[in-house]
Amino acid sequence: MSSNEVLLVTASINIKATPYVSITDKEERLLQYLIGLVSWIKLTNIKTIVFCENTNTPYDFSKIIEFASSQGKILEVILFQGNDGAQKYGKGYGEGKIVEYALENSQYLRDSVDFYKITGRLFIPEFNKIQQLHREISNVFKIPAFTPEDDPWFGIEQIQPKTPTQHIRVIARFLYVYFGRGRGRGPHNYQNHVSTVFYKSNVKFFRKNLVRAYKRVNDHKSYALEHTFYENLTKKDFSPFLADYTIVGKSGASGKLYSEQDSEPEIKAIAKTFC
Repeated sequence: MSSNEVLLVTASINIKATPYVSITDKEERLLQYLIGLVSWIKLTNIKTIVFCENTNTPYDFSKIIEFASSQGKILEVILFQGNDGAQKYGKGYGEGKIVEYALENSQYLRDSVDFYKITGRLFIPEFNKIQQLHREISNVFKIPAFTPEDDPWFGIEQIQPKTPTQHIRVIARFLYVYFGRGRGRGPHNYQNHVSTVFYKSNVKFFRKNLVRAYKRVNDHKSYALEHTFYENLTKKDFSPFLADYTIVGKSGASGKLYSEQDSEPEIKAIAKTFC
């Protein structure tokens, strides 16, 4: 039920040499995370928020935890040092590691719990409506992740096998991916992807089907977390979102706003008091 659901907010403040990321200034990223947190605390009905950050950047979260409490919310902050893989394989690897670490260490993300996951610097204004629509549905994902005009992999095609040797390689790659191995050896279709920015999942379902998907990510070979999620969710029981939603905030990859809508001035002002 909605009252027991948790929001998992993933964060990476000091990303250093993580490839394919436009917003790299740690102070700017911290402020954006604070704006996101204040938005979720002030503007939604979610009661429990888990904020998990993977660069262990020094910052005193006690004030915003107290602020959450004053609004009738629980804010659990989990910090760890675990961004090395992201610097080698890309931001999707780091994102997957954050979710895995949160599931292992949060006191609120138990197997029976349903959670929404949001990339930390972003906000969904229609969240209360989304939560109400999906209150009886545990696993909800947006597929495809992008429309063709926004698809960063649009136009990239796999080489079609023409010889027996090439056919064998394609089959071998499929088996590597199917059994959860073969970093950088997929995907079979670059336009097959699932959004990893915002989704809903049951903890037990995620542990069984998705928690290790990030281990195959290799951004240098255009094999992203969105692709590994698609592969792992094939023939699994989940629902698409039953309503559209707006993403407020900037893409870490492009540095551009997801939509024309920006955070409210009041929210920004509150967030700046925590800097």
